[in-house]
Amino acid sequence: MSAKGHRVHVDYHQWMLEDEVRNERLEAMIQELVKPGSVVADLGTGSGILAILARKAGAARVYAIDASPIVRLAAQMAADNGIDGITWIEGDIASVELPEQVDAVFSECLGNFAFSDAMFGAVGCFARRWLKEGGGMGPCAVRLYGQPIDARLSWEPAKFWSKPWRGLDLSAFKPADFTHVRVIDAFPAFLREQPSLLASFDPYDRPEAFAMRESWTLSEDRVVTGVAAWFEVDWAPGVTMTTIPGSPETHWSQVLFPLPPREAKAGDTIAIAIDVFFDEKETPQYTWSGTWTDRDGNELESSKYNNYEHFGRPLDSSPPV
Repeated sequence: MSAKGHRVHVDYHQWMLEDEVRNERLEAMIQELVKPGSVVADLGTGSGILAILARKAGAARVYAIDASPIVRLAAQMAADNGIDGITWIEGDIASVELPEQVDAVFSECLGNFAFSDAMFGAVGCFARRWLKEGGGMGPCAVRLYGQPIDARLSWEPAKFWSKPWRGLDLSAFKPADFTHVRVIDAFPAFLREQPSLLASFDPYDRPEAFAMRESWTLSEDRVVTGVAAWFEVDWAPGVTMTTIPGSPETHWSQVLFPLPPREAKAGDTIAIAIDVFFDEKETPQYTWSGTWTDRDGNELESSKYNNYEHFGRPLDSSPPV
């Protein structure tokens, strides 16, 4: 198991450092977890800012680990600023070797729907190997939420593939347009009913799979094009942050599990199933479905998609007889 993390251009790290909501919450996490004289590990250190904050908070030694070469620049930045006491390690957090156990571990390892950074398995593996019994961990809890939405301002379902292109009918491609968990900025005014808790987990002990189930009954006639989803995180006890639509802006967005657009009537119910498993690289793989029923329980429409079989079953490539 390895950590994917932020193997991205430095522009992405700039984007994160410009996110003051994130920075304030992470600094509060450091203050909660780091005690004077403690030994700590920053997993997926990236630009190294959290490692430096830990050192300034009184940590005696900090192990700052990242598989990305950006750790080389973080080490140079620390040296340029006269900051010592940090061991910079370019390597995989799941297999790295340290000379000692640590008092606390922390990691900013969350994607838009928590999983996309593909690091939870690796940070859990590190903590089991190197964290002292009773040691501090950040983040300490993640909760996932969802809510029906009319997301046509962010994504017009299969619009391009519904139109002829130079006289060709492209509709064969339309189903694939629904097989992508889309990153969107969800507008609160277009959310339907109330948000629901879909799942919660310990980021250092992530389950092997998730089976999320929820349903909503519409209180009035509404268009629905899918389910918007986001996370809420406890970076440390008492240090909470949410990416719910309408909350203070962060560099995180929400995601959309798209469904065929429906002009639903008051009393109609949408039942959602979202299943998640993780491949050998810890990339999340999603299957989701939506079933509409009327107020009498009669099924109106059902659809099911996944993000790992975009283009259907393999062709029969045997030569013609």
